[in-house]
Amino acid sequence: MAISEDMRAAAVAASPGSRIVDAVPLEGGSSAHVVRLTLESSSGDRSDVVFRQHADRTGKGHAADVADKEYRLAEVLVGVGLPVPTALALHGRTTSEGPWLVTEWVAGSPPPASDHVDDVITQMADVLARLHAVDPDRVAGVGLEPIEDPVTALPAYLAEDETGRSIASLLAAGVERRPNPEVLLHGDYWPGNVLFRDGEIAAVLDWEDAALGDPLVDLACARVEIECAFGASASARFADEYLGRAAERGRAVDLHDLALWDVYVSATALSAMHLWGLTAADEAERRRTTHGFLASAGARLSLRSRS
Repeated sequence: MAISEDMRAAAVAASPGSRIVDAVPLEGGSSAHVVRLTLESSSGDRSDVVFRQHADRTGKGHAADVADKEYRLAEVLVGVGLPVPTALALHGRTTSEGPWLVTEWVAGSPPPASDHVDDVITQMADVLARLHAVDPDRVAGVGLEPIEDPVTALPAYLAEDETGRSIASLLAAGVERRPNPEVLLHGDYWPGNVLFRDGEIAAVLDWEDAALGDPLVDLACARVEIECAFGASASARFADEYLGRAAERGRAVDLHDLALWDVYVSATALSAMHLWGLTAADEAERRRTTHGFLASAGARLSLRSRS
């Protein structure tokens, strides 16, 4: 692939005196340009790093300091022992192609095949509970924003179908809220953002959507994506595993608002799914599962509202 001037600048910032000898685009990101760069030092040693440049192709509306926030957040999370790639270099201002950062390359692959799903779920639940146990004061200087209010934001994401109209009516009538204490959120916690190596989680990637808010946001996001990947029973087991590990860390999670957050994460996913670069068949299947998750969450929200 063509090597941009921003990539060359990133290589020098990450490893002064190095040059790029190979650049390989990485799959999986829809709002950032992600490339594995192989650098060669003046002594001939080679090492791999990840160049991540935010282009905001999904219209998420990230500010120009999104790379800066990811960089500073990585410093905090590595410091508390979470499996996050070490940040190496940063250009936090908007360049001609967008702000960028460089992190270490972590060898690994997406979660293993479905015959190992129980182990995948257990490890993902444990890491999420560890993340939510991080004192929010530790990230006070990172500049994270609160997650958007689901009741206010949802109308823009709901489709003009029977399910969407039903949920919109519920929201308009008023939804009782009982939020949990604010925690640090990954914002997009799903199997595709988790790398495994030798059967263990090696890294959690893509922190651009990190925010502060109810832990149910990450729980809901993981549940719908795990259901798409491994089925409804795996999604339910993940929730049980997470809740148990959160409680062990003294952070019992109230599930009162889970139906609302389930609606939010599934509706936002459906509204943006056409931008994810999926094959037609994969998108159709994911839409079917996600819409079923949305409809079920809407029904639970309706029942709760009538009780």
